[in-house]
Amino acid sequence: MSRARPPWEFPYAPVAAPRRAASGPVDVVVATKGHVAPARIAGALRALGVVEVRTLLDRAPLHWTRVRATAHASPQDVAGALAGAGVTVRYVASARHESMLLAPPVDARDAPRVDPGDWRPRTARSWSGEAAKEGTRWYLGAHGVHVDRAVCGSGAGVRLAVIDDDAAEAEHLDLDRTVSVEVDALSAASGHGALMVAWSVGARRERGGFAPGVAPDASPRLYLVPKAGDDVVALALAIARAVLDGADVVMCATYVSGTSSPMLDDALQVAAELGRGGLGALVVMPTGRESSSPGDSLHASLSLALGDPAADPRVHCAAPCGTDGGWFLWRDARGRLRPFANRGPSVRWLAPGDDLDYPFSTRERTCHAESSGAAAVTAGVMALVLATNPTLTAPEVHALLERTAAAPAPQRASDRELADPFDVLPAGRDPDRHDAKHGYGRLDAARACAGGGDPVALALAAVGASPAAEAWAARAARPYSAALGRWAVRVLLGRADVDHAARSLARHARLVAAARARSACHAQGAVERQLGVVVRELMRGAPPALHAELGELLRRLDAGVRRAEPDPVLTSAAALLFEDLSREPA
Repeated sequence: MSRARPPWEFPYAPVAAPRRAASGPVDVVVATKGHVAPARIAGALRALGVVEVRTLLDRAPLHWTRVRATAHASPQDVAGALAGAGVTVRYVASARHESMLLAPPVDARDAPRVDPGDWRPRTARSWSGEAAKEGTRWYLGAHGVHVDRAVCGSGAGVRLAVIDDDAAEAEHLDLDRTVSVEVDALSAASGHGALMVAWSVGARRERGGFAPGVAPDASPRLYLVPKAGDDVVALALAIARAVLDGADVVMCATYVSGTSSPMLDDALQVAAELGRGGLGALVVMPTGRESSSPGDSLHASLSLALGDPAADPRVHCAAPCGTDGGWFLWRDARGRLRPFANRGPSVRWLAPGDDLDYPFSTRERTCHAESSGAAAVTAGVMALVLATNPTLTAPEVHALLERTAAAPAPQRASDRELADPFDVLPAGRDPDRHDAKHGYGRLDAARACAGGGDPVALALAAVGASPAAEAWAARAARPYSAALGRWAVRVLLGRADVDHAARSLARHARLVAAARARSACHAQGAVERQLGVVVRELMRGAPPALHAELGELLRRLDAGVRRAEPDPVLTSAAALLFEDLSREPA
């Protein structure tokens, strides 16, 4: 009798790329602790037959110089020669070959605060007349990422950097700027980069009008890098430059497999530590797809390699979903279903990647999106969340997206329809709601934005009352300031005990709303007391202005208990909440 397959099991065997020979003339990146003039580096390495010394990046805390020479020497030999000449080196790494080595920690203590300079954020516009979320624009709707403008807004104030290797169709984009990174001649073949910007933000149609993306008022820049090849510098350099330029979200959907390096480690660490004024810039990449088979297998690999950039724990890796809200499957010429994405332990989110609206044409048509499109939509959702609550740290954004993600639709295809049943493994999800195909689930922008800006909405969404959460978050009048709401969300995301208290109150409200007579069965003032406990905990570490507001809120709760007359403002807010909850589906 064969052993049953565990629910987490799948053919986890990425096809290894052929190793490139590490020998050859010197082509390295020299990372120094501070500014070092290229002439000084050239002088220290004169014996190696230097042919080029070029500054790649000289913005604290990153100081990278590329060195090419005719001699054959290892990075360690180059580092030794520089140290002998008195140059303080952090590391020397190959500019051409992948490496799993981590860079020495970046010292960001004395680095200047990131200044966006002339990268101006955009103000919010009205999108009330936005086209219906149906047809080719399904990705904004219920089976997509559920964008509700009344709750989600439009991403105003957020800076988005898109890294790509193609400049075609860029004339349709309302870009803040186009930045070339290590590019000698721009490629204009497919319009891939323009599509990424358009699905995230929007684009001008060829016959007039504007096709809004997920976050139409975010401010995009396009960073153009060379086509994938014998180089591991461009991706890291583009990420670092985008973050130091002031990007809040950085999205890269080009082919980047095999480009991990100490420079990439530097760039991602700078994003985490210096991005968004120290709150952390968000970096998004697609799962990609590897349909080749390992040598000892008849099944396609479809595995995200653990050493690839998209698998880095500081990267939000996005997988594609189809129009049914499940993993994206397509029919081949024989009518069999096949997937279009890698699987793996590092996948975080599911986002639309089936055919999406072609944004440059007024005629309704679709465009192949795959995991690249999923990454673009993910970046748009992140822009909406950051616009809703700009005070969230990068870890808090992850926590928020994880707890508000929707469960993916179940796999409906039969084994007979599938080209290979192994392609859709694993069959189940782990207890933490993660699986190798869907990550933690399908992003839900309305849930994330509602909960990201308001603690009541966050608690309601957590217990399953998402419509009530969104209705509450869409109200202009709430019994506390927007600043206090944003602060409270951060506390709930970081403290499980306070979060439990808020969820308890949300569950209580849902039960009472279902039968209002139940309220009289509880001690008078019990709700005010429990709220008072939460408010008192929120006061710990609150900024002075919010501390005063919390103190006043606590005083009103206490006075209501003492007088046995609940505060009228809080009572009115509770009535609205009960009204929303009473309309919740059973």
